[in-house]
Amino acid sequence: MPYLTTNTLTSRPTRGLGTISQVIIKAVNNGSSKAVVYITGLNNDVTPETLFAQELFEVNYREVVTRTYNITQTYFQFNAVYSQELMQLQIFLVDSAGVLSLVPQEQLKVSRITSEFRENIAVTTSDFALISFRRNTAVVIPEAVAAEIKPDSLEILASTPIRYKIVGGGTVNGTFVSFPTPTTAIPATATALQVNYTCTDVTGGRVITQGIGSGIAGAYQNVAANLAGQQLLYNLTDEIITLVVSSLAGSDNLAAVFRMSEEW
Repeated sequence: MPYLTTNTLTSRPTRGLGTISQVIIKAVNNGSSKAVVYITGLNNDVTPETLFAQELFEVNYREVVTRTYNITQTYFQFNAVYSQELMQLQIFLVDSAGVLSLVPQEQLKVSRITSEFRENIAVTTSDFALISFRRNTAVVIPEAVAAEIKPDSLEILASTPIRYKIVGGGTVNGTFVSFPTPTTAIPATATALQVNYTCTDVTGGRVITQGIGSGIAGAYQNVAANLAGQQLLYNLTDEIITLVVSSLAGSDNLAAVFRMSEEW
């Protein structure tokens, strides 16, 4: 999970350390693409807690970014959100003698599902782009900007055997819009995504995963796939993610739901 906290720390001398004067945070991007990191430092000497550090920055592939914060509070904590699953963050306390101590971090289970529904879609043996997602560049909430976003699952109602693909990147026709949509009532401030439910074609990109499902002639069959457990390689910092479907038996009329996981 890309949401981390140190819980409450103290600057007072503890075993093996003198008075804490600084905190050093190292961010290492071991993923396949650029990542966004959002760090907050909270002053826990007061109620309610207040921010004494707040920073939103990018970390390129294989880049190491170091941030140093001076500590004047007696009690404090750091929280971090990042958009790339293979990011690594290490936090060090630095005492007045320059001795460093690694701080353990707790992973918080914070997530939400954003989805879109599309129905009465006529498909043939040619690929048809059903639903596409991308990051909303107009979002100004730091936690949303740094959120990790990845495909979660899909469901397709079909009456013939079908093939589905998840395509990363490329370009689609149609228009990306912000939520809510005519079929999905999600407030615009509750998601970091935009959706394109008017697309029909995707050009370029790469197939991240694919599968097949068997419909029943004259009756609809539900084809479901759990994408979260497949550990898919993706880049939703810059790329779009598109659900593409085709019929393996000539033609069909489909309905589909495509879900994305957002961790922030």
